[in-house]
Amino acid sequence: MAIFALLVPATPGSAGHDGDPGTRNLQPAGHTADNRPATDFFQPFFTDVAFWGKLAYQGVWWGGFRIIDVSRPHSPRVLSEVDCGVFQGDVGVWGNLVFRSVDAPVTATTAQGTCNNDSPAVLSQTGGFEGIQIFRVRDTRRASARDLVTVVGTDCGSHTHTVVPDPRNDRVLIYVSSSGAAPEYPRTRFGNRCAAEHGKFQIVEVPLRAPHRARVVADVPLGRSAGAVVANDCHDIGVLINRGRRLAVCAGDVSVVFDISNPARPRFLRSFTVPGVSSWHSGQFSYDGRVTVMGWEPGGGVAPECEATDPAINKSIFFFETATGRLLGTWVLPRPQAATENCTIHNYGIVPTARRDVLVTGAYQAGTWVVDFTDPRRPRTVAWSDPRPQDPANLTLAGAWGSYWYNGRIFETNITEGLNTFQLKDRVVRGARWQPFLNPQTQLGPVG
Repeated sequence: MAIFALLVPATPGSAGHDGDPGTRNLQPAGHTADNRPATDFFQPFFTDVAFWGKLAYQGVWWGGFRIIDVSRPHSPRVLSEVDCGVFQGDVGVWGNLVFRSVDAPVTATTAQGTCNNDSPAVLSQTGGFEGIQIFRVRDTRRASARDLVTVVGTDCGSHTHTVVPDPRNDRVLIYVSSSGAAPEYPRTRFGNRCAAEHGKFQIVEVPLRAPHRARVVADVPLGRSAGAVVANDCHDIGVLINRGRRLAVCAGDVSVVFDISNPARPRFLRSFTVPGVSSWHSGQFSYDGRVTVMGWEPGGGVAPECEATDPAINKSIFFFETATGRLLGTWVLPRPQAATENCTIHNYGIVPTARRDVLVTGAYQAGTWVVDFTDPRRPRTVAWSDPRPQDPANLTLAGAWGSYWYNGRIFETNITEGLNTFQLKDRVVRGARWQPFLNPQTQLGPVG
């Protein structure tokens, strides 16, 4: 947050990206026409996005989430906005259940009290609720804080989370990423605590017929090597469930891969990293599970880390052999960014096709990029849209938080602009599977 204090509010700009630099095969298709400059970390700017059918659920950093009708991708329409909760606000969805991450202790005594977000004073350094909020949205046009069903406290909070379906047991599991073990505090009335030696992620069980009974059902150790904890926490957890492949990867101090054949009891397989990466940010897999895709976030997402003079490692995506952890290759953002543009490779998703391995990524003010890594030793750029700096004179927080392929379109969730859509016309996405839903970090088959 200290870095953010140096930023200047973004100047208002026109919504949409017609006329931006980019490749001809990636065309702007629609937008929600929002303008929410991020002036500090107590603002309702936009975070990640999840999809269920023809609806998008977009997280709001300081505030809650909103529901958008994307049945016409060229003209997405906001249906409602829920005002409930503090940062970080990443969301997941299953049916009419919406899960939201809270990553700061809130001085609340009831579940509804976790909605009190009108002042930074709701935060506490001595302990309070942080974890997962669970909403049941019965009317998407009238969603509100009254739809909050319960909250589940998780140790050191929930920076992000990953939705893992478990239909055999009529439940969904939520893998909770804490990102950092701070501030430290003893156990609260909500069951969460935070200690410096975290070394795990937690699993929350949500019974689909009784979501109010959601609870933490497991602590998953991140493993040990020579008596020392392999990693202390996860920033994101990528999950693959496709034709017998059941894997998870914790993006933390190192990359930690698990077998999740039993999703409630992940089994440690291996860990790996590369010199120069201090902490991983996001992890995914090729749909056959053979390649693990990792990214990191130097500068915390608020710094300009993609200038021509920056080292390649700061603006790279890494491809590892899942079975061994051997680095196969890297893709480096080929377009230099300005000193006024916050930039790293941020959140990405894998296109659901067995024909090729293709990812779509958001890179803050570097925009949206499409990369073919079918040959991970020689990944290549397929398409891109890179807007001009939000403010040519001052460093601002803006740009693509994450970009995802969903049913024939690329959806970019943008920090200040809301939701942008793009149409990609390229053979690499031919045969991409239609999906009835999509959650960040969760890859579900069958594909292949």
